[in-house]
Amino acid sequence: MLFPLATEVTEALDFEGNGAEFIDLPVMAINLPNPGAKPLLFYSNRLKQLRHLLFDHGPRAMLGFLKLMRFCEYPAAVMDRFTAGHLPKTIEELLAEAPSVAARDQLKLVFEGSAMDLIEKFFPDPVKHQTFRALLSFAAIQSTYKGPYTPGSAFCLVYTMALNGSGGLMRRVKGGMGSLSEALERSIVKYEGEVRLKQVVKRIVVEEGRAVGVELRNGEILRARVVLSNLDKPATFTRLLSEENIPPELSAEVRAIEHKGAWVHLLFKLKGLPEYGGEWEGLNHDRYARFGGAMVPDPDQMQASYDACGRGELPSHVPIAFQIPTVVDPSLAPEGAHIASAYGFFFPCDAPDSERGKLRDEMAEQVIDRISRYMPSFRDLIVERAVFSSDHFAAMHGATNGDFTHGLIHPEQMLAARALVKGSAHATPIAGLYLCGASCHPGPGVTFLPGYGCAHEVLDKELR
Repeated sequence: MLFPLATEVTEALDFEGNGAEFIDLPVMAINLPNPGAKPLLFYSNRLKQLRHLLFDHGPRAMLGFLKLMRFCEYPAAVMDRFTAGHLPKTIEELLAEAPSVAARDQLKLVFEGSAMDLIEKFFPDPVKHQTFRALLSFAAIQSTYKGPYTPGSAFCLVYTMALNGSGGLMRRVKGGMGSLSEALERSIVKYEGEVRLKQVVKRIVVEEGRAVGVELRNGEILRARVVLSNLDKPATFTRLLSEENIPPELSAEVRAIEHKGAWVHLLFKLKGLPEYGGEWEGLNHDRYARFGGAMVPDPDQMQASYDACGRGELPSHVPIAFQIPTVVDPSLAPEGAHIASAYGFFFPCDAPDSERGKLRDEMAEQVIDRISRYMPSFRDLIVERAVFSSDHFAAMHGATNGDFTHGLIHPEQMLAARALVKGSAHATPIAGLYLCGASCHPGPGVTFLPGYGCAHEVLDKELR
């Protein structure tokens, strides 16, 4: 899923001008709670969205959702998640600059409270508000190592709810998100740059305290005026730099960052398009309702799953993010066939290596079972599947502990805490070495803002 991009990024990178195609989504996501509660759909058509909230969930639920969105506006604005090139501030600075006591209390709730502390303000009834409580709890835990009742989880909820002000909607990239990388490659080549794929960097070359290039695994050294890394901080500093080039205080700071990948990722080839069954059968009238979204239990069940994960046990109620992209992009599979993906959360990622393979396979079955509760034909349609845990993600992509956030979205690891040098969002204590990936402000998500901000900082400080 491609979230709306900042206008500056769209203009600068010109993805469509370099061959990327975007697909509009009539239904951007569907959220399926426990049986007995109504599904919540997010339509790109605003009138249709309002009608769905009003007639399917009632005026109080619609009002609660609008009030929540309004509440999030101020803390989301000071987070600067979608503002290109801004220098992040510390939590202490933001609290001190709050324009009123009420605003300061609002920020304290977001920075210190749990997601449920916030959700309870707008959706207090566990029965009438079951769907919204489940959805919002799930939004708060996808990129954290917390449960919805754990202090600090409110931050991720507001981070997820932040809007970028461009007025855009979520879309799909034809061919998959990798098509954006291919468009960037064409853009670089067009400007006479060189792109090398499938090259392994052995080390960052440092001479007289300055990064001057990289050495590849084959021994070739590529020299440069500036070196940029879009790896996370441990991958950059503990794997690609020798210890004598890293100040001790930097090494300690980097090693203290919490990186967890408490999930399993499943990919499927399907011989047909699964249908909803039982109480969900009425959703089949809209094909786009099968594109993707979440299948989530109640907040207390998610908290119990987080607690089990911490004990090294599998969760009893696996929250799932799922997608069947061929619903909107049939180019991804042969005619009549489909592909699907799913993330199951609260995998016990700290379990001993000797147990992880067994736990991973067991959790994969739990994920399939949960999908099959809503789509009874799903299991029978599986032709082939692949199961990955964070261990695989770490090996394939170099992400520390398989953490795709490059530092979990916990308040103490966000905003200015993501910077390593005062007065800069991207510089490091090593001259000539900059970070340009999700480990920088404003953090994870396909926004291109860390790279955009880093590029402009390097231009201002190094190349002009």
